[in-house]
Amino acid sequence: MNFQDIIKKSIVEQFQGADGATGANIVLSLAVSVLIALYLFVVYRFFVRKSLYNINLNIAIVGMTVVTTAIILTIQSNLILSLGMVGALSIVRYRTAVKDPMDLFFLFWSVGNGVMCGARQYWLALMVTVVLTVVVFVLMHFPAVKAPYVLVVNGKKEGLEDNVTNLLEEYCSYYKVKSRNMDKEFERMVIEVRTKSDKDLVEQLGKIEGAKVSLLTYEGDIVG
Repeated sequence: MNFQDIIKKSIVEQFQGADGATGANIVLSLAVSVLIALYLFVVYRFFVRKSLYNINLNIAIVGMTVVTTAIILTIQSNLILSLGMVGALSIVRYRTAVKDPMDLFFLFWSVGNGVMCGARQYWLALMVTVVLTVVVFVLMHFPAVKAPYVLVVNGKKEGLEDNVTNLLEEYCSYYKVKSRNMDKEFERMVIEVRTKSDKDLVEQLGKIEGAKVSLLTYEGDIVG
């Protein structure tokens, strides 16, 4: 018997000696996965902002937990079937864009729970679920730095920048010009600002003759 035969025999014996997916194991695994999936349904609805909540995605999270459990139960005691399943799943491509990183987190969470339930690691799945819930809750309520504003000012070029700069120095703790566009008569400025008196700032800027002012909140980089 050569080394290759020893490896083959070891792998085959490992799968043959594995505790197969009996009826009781299947029922218990699916029951636990359904309970955890329903818990994820509630947690996702609670944590995700109402403006971004997607009921279809939440249902998909529940379904992915149960489906992943079923796949693990199917392949865990059959080497040939497991290799075929891996090959079949490797060619699947999803084109739906995930808009919120929290959605991607919950999708991976559901898949992870499905794998643990399918492998009959129930206590591990429950512990991970509890720990992640606490961690997400703490981080979601952790005080964050207030995001800066984007100030857009349009008006006649003559004297506009000097007047705007004087008001920014008075009402803002920080400001930075991100873009500046101008022609013969008019100028447009996009400025990142941090201020506690946003209402007063807009009112004073609006008093500049011929100026049009917009103050926006943003997340991410400004494209000038």
